[in-house]
Amino acid sequence: MISNSLSKSKNLLASRNYFPKNMILYFAQKDPEMVREMFVNLFNETISLSRRIDSFRDSCDMLLKQYGNENMSNHYQYLNAISTYLFFRFPEKYCIYKEGKFKAFANKIGYDNIPKRGSFEILEAYYNMCDWVLEVVKSDEELVQMAFSRFNGLNFADNGLHLIAEEIIYIGSRLNLNIESKQKVSEIEDVDLIEEDYKEDVKVQEKDIIKDSEETYTKQDFLEEVYITEKEYNFLVRLLDRKKNIILTGAPGIGKTFLSKRLAYSILGKKDDDKVKFVQFHQNYSYEDFIMGYKPSKEGFELKYGVFYNFCKKAERNPNNKYFFIIDEINRGNLSKIFGELMMLIENNYRGQNINLAYGGECFSVPKNIYIIGIMNTADRSIAMIDYALRRRFSFFDLKPAFENERFMDYIKGLNSEKFITLVEKVKLLNKEIKEDFSLGEGFCIGHSYFFSDEISKESSLDEIDMYIEEIIEFDIIPLLKEYWFDDYDKIEKWEKILRDVIK
Repeated sequence: MISNSLSKSKNLLASRNYFPKNMILYFAQKDPEMVREMFVNLFNETISLSRRIDSFRDSCDMLLKQYGNENMSNHYQYLNAISTYLFFRFPEKYCIYKEGKFKAFANKIGYDNIPKRGSFEILEAYYNMCDWVLEVVKSDEELVQMAFSRFNGLNFADNGLHLIAEEIIYIGSRLNLNIESKQKVSEIEDVDLIEEDYKEDVKVQEKDIIKDSEETYTKQDFLEEVYITEKEYNFLVRLLDRKKNIILTGAPGIGKTFLSKRLAYSILGKKDDDKVKFVQFHQNYSYEDFIMGYKPSKEGFELKYGVFYNFCKKAERNPNNKYFFIIDEINRGNLSKIFGELMMLIENNYRGQNINLAYGGECFSVPKNIYIIGIMNTADRSIAMIDYALRRRFSFFDLKPAFENERFMDYIKGLNSEKFITLVEKVKLLNKEIKEDFSLGEGFCIGHSYFFSDEISKESSLDEIDMYIEEIIEFDIIPLLKEYWFDDYDKIEKWEKILRDVIK
């Protein structure tokens, strides 16, 4: 909707290093309901203009803080952009503000009481000057007829004559200028494009915004990155759709965390981190962190909302979108304590039903469009069994090492290293022994993610690959085996020799 509304704004909302249009479209994609509310408030004529503008800019500051990245240091929603939105909505009441033309024209007519730039007062002063020009325009019948005739037959008729008033200000600001060099012209044009106070913040590139908001991610992308079969992927999607809650289990180094985010992306159809929240449980994680609780403040204590509460509220505002809440190390926390009364609400059959929360008695529900993905490492001896009440509310999907996966082996063979292929074969034998060990079992097998690194590719030299293989053996696999078989020195010694022979 907003994209269509601004489709013909052209350089009014975008020029050179000035991108208010792209940023407001980016925000609308990230949080459409909040942006909608911002414009509803901006166009509410029962509220003073200064309050509306302050509210709009405060909301933009918050959106930038929440959704901006390292390439976004500015939201560009300054007075000229806001005045353009107001003009589009109420063309018979508002004019489009540009600081450069205002100052230059004010100087021509001897209007020297110009308030501080960026403040509401300077916009108010500009509107007052526009009203003065409008009075002159309206007193000239011929000029009025000329203004109306040029819009004859078009949807927009400039009935308020604001465009002709602005053109007079614009042209008047450039008449009889005593400019001695092209450099001064350039400086004036720069002021007209963007308020001087913010020039140093201009870093956002249009292509970065578009790329970040339109990066698609399909089922095929998932299958190319994650080494599970298409049948297993379809099972995962159906489980998540039916149960709303799943837990991914498996051995260390199997890529559970990587898979969970990619699964969410593939269902969303794009890499949209706004709809994916990632947290990690630990022994000190509490209900107060997760839902709400009283936290210290300057005045004493105040009620603060937790990460899951806020995420549920976001999903509630956007019922047509899916949201994914990923909990790493889900069985490390005290689950009954963390979930509290939400133990019932996360169940599929109770989604959307209200319950009174422990703090304040607020009515709360878990929306139907939230999907919970837990991640559990089956090889951690220090973790207690997962709560049975919570267990029945989740479907458990056990992930296996991908050493038999055809695409994984294609990746290994593509490195053109016989040693790497040999190491994989030895680890497959090692996993067989771990699986058959009564004290360990399948949940302790070595995962395939140990064999991936951003530093290793088809272009890597054999020396680089050999060094990486040695690091895997000495600093990943052998230390893990020493923990597994801490009471069986002979078995450790046996596998140390087998693995180290690979790199001789």
